[in-house]
Amino acid sequence: MVLRTANRALRFLLEVLAVLAIAYWGFESGDTLPVRIALGLAAPLVVAVVWGVLGSPQAALPVSERGRLLLEGLVFGSATAGLYAVGQPILAGLFVALVVGNHALMRLWDQ
Repeated sequence: MVLRTANRALRFLLEVLAVLAIAYWGFESGDTLPVRIALGLAAPLVVAVVWGVLGSPQAALPVSERGRLLLEGLVFGSATAGLYAVGQPILAGLFVALVVGNHALMRLWDQ
């Protein structure tokens, strides 16, 4: 029971970290300061809104299981790719390993 609760907490933490990783990518990717600020604020905002509307457990417009899996892949994949793109391959690898492990346990425990 404790491990299942910890796995759910890890899932929430990974969702938050994905949004932060996308923000980090945005702040590091622009050529000019205004572009960096715009990307650093807009990209995670779009991800958070889409996730909240379609992918969260209490989504306003819930999608099918396949749609949710696709959305998860896009969000977590974007965060991983963003970390890698800004020169953080170790963080990207650690993040994707945690996501895969968490997802496997969620499937195993039907969470």
